[in-house]
Formats: sequence, C-alpha cells, structure tokens
Amino acid sequence: MKYLTIIAIIIFMTACGNQEPKQESKEVISHEAQGDVVSLENGEKWKVNFATNKGIRNMNKLLADFKKDSELSDYRELGANLQKEFQHIFQRCDMTGEAHNQLHNYLHPMSGWFKELKNGDLSRCKSATNALNDHLNKFDTYFK
Repeated sequence: MKYLTIIAIIIFMTACGNQEPKQESKEVISHEAQGDVVSLENGEKWKVNFATNKGIRNMNKLLADFKKDSELSDYRELGANLQKEFQHIFQRCDMTGEAHNQLHNYLHPMSGWFKELKNGDLSRCKSATNALNDHLNKFDTYFK
C-alpha cells in the first residue's frame, strides 16, 4: 500500500503541475469536507473534465454494487478497484486554475480511506466505505 500511495502522490504532483495561480478577488463559500476545505465560486459549482466525472461515477457504482456484509477480502478488492479509478482521475488531469485546486481539496481525503480498505480490520473497512460513500455523494454539491 505504501507503494500505491507513493505512486498516487507522484502522479498527483506530476500530472497536475501546470496550475494557474489562485484568483483572489472572488467570493468563496466554504464547506468542510472531511478535513479539507472545498469551496464554491460565488455559489457556483466548479466545472470538471470528463475523466473526473466518469471516475467519480465509476467509484459511486462500485460502492453502490458492494454488499455491506462482505468479508475482509472483498473490502480489499473494493479498495483496489476504487484506487484504480482514483488513479485514472489523476492520470487524466488536465484541469487548471481554482477548479483544479478545489478538485484536489475534494479528492485528498480519499487516500486515507483507501489505506483503511487496504490495511484496516473489518470494522475500519466498513467505516471507510461509509465515509467514502458519503464523500462521493457530496461531489455534485461542488462540481458539475
């Protein structure tokens, strides 16, 4: 798992290195998303690329199809599949500017839940799955 996390961080840093500077003069409405602040711009949702929308929808489907009374090995497999979708989002990252920054604020907490699915006991895996599900359900609050 350490290697997957390191690879995800490297992909994150290299794929998303072409960011525009933050714009400072816009009204921003903030919401706490599991410890990372995700904001709206003047009450408007941020536009994300197709790959991001597809990856989030795929992650939602994986969670919706998952049986909550599964065994630990099933949670491990779910975590690996979610991690793949997560990595695809970063690999196809072509967003810039503040929308890009806000997307990263949104995505950042997920890596901790993936770690729980990889290494946690059954109780922690269930908790991580619930947290991921709640977090993914908030995507449409901030992004279009």
